[in-house]
Amino acid sequence: MEGLIEGRIVHYVMPNGEHRPAIVVNVWDVTGVCDGYINLQVFTDFGNDAMNVPSNEPETKAQVNAGRLWATSVCFDDDEKLPGTWHWVEKA
Repeated sequence: MEGLIEGRIVHYVMPNGEHRPAIVVNVWDVTGVCDGYINLQVFTDFGNDAMNVPSNEPETKAQVNAGRLWATSVCFDDDEKLPGTWHWVEKA
């Protein structure tokens, strides 16, 4: 995917559909899995985002509550922007 490199800022879609800024830390060159397969460090809104993480994901809730989330093997989705995917930052 053109322009996708480590260090770029993108948006990650949280479980409740909110978008949060994230920095790309690894780009996977894997064909056939999905377009734009990456690992991210997501900057969260601490407790405001943690209350929207399902209770059966305590490790994720703890990370979000600490202010950042390690999101791995994340696929690109610029159309539906489904939870757990990433997309380019929208223009203001």
